[in-house]
Amino acid sequence: MTTIVIVRHGEAEPEAPGVEDDKRALVKKGQKQMRRVASFLEEMGLEPDVVLSSPMLRAVQSAETILDEMGLEELKVETLDELLPNSDPSPLVAKLKEHQGVALVVGHMPSLSALVKALTGSEVDVKKGGVVVVEHDPLENRTSLELLLNQKVLKLI
Repeated sequence: MTTIVIVRHGEAEPEAPGVEDDKRALVKKGQKQMRRVASFLEEMGLEPDVVLSSPMLRAVQSAETILDEMGLEELKVETLDELLPNSDPSPLVAKLKEHQGVALVVGHMPSLSALVKALTGSEVDVKKGGVVVVEHDPLENRTSLELLLNQKVLKLI
């Protein structure tokens, strides 16, 4: 069984003249959102053994914050262009389905919604700091959307 935990990066610095989009960092609120995601993952027993992220700073920082909060600093974040905002994530689908265990995927919209659609056929809107949990059963070659949570719901857990 494969569990794919898809997370949209946390709140980042606003777009501003002279600031490159890929260099926008997480703000304190975004860091807090990612700590909340980490707590949820721990509560659910979803400890990642592979971490894939967009190469953009806010996504990498989101992934690293989750790992730090979970005490998994030894895991390395692998950056993939397929997780950039407007990339086609389809090439990533086969890689994720072949993985055995828990994969943490951190990126942006709209590529994350495209990834969920490619995996499950479901249309979703992942809010900043949101979490999607997808399960893949290789024996039945079936992939299903299990959870879609936003920060409002995560605050209540």
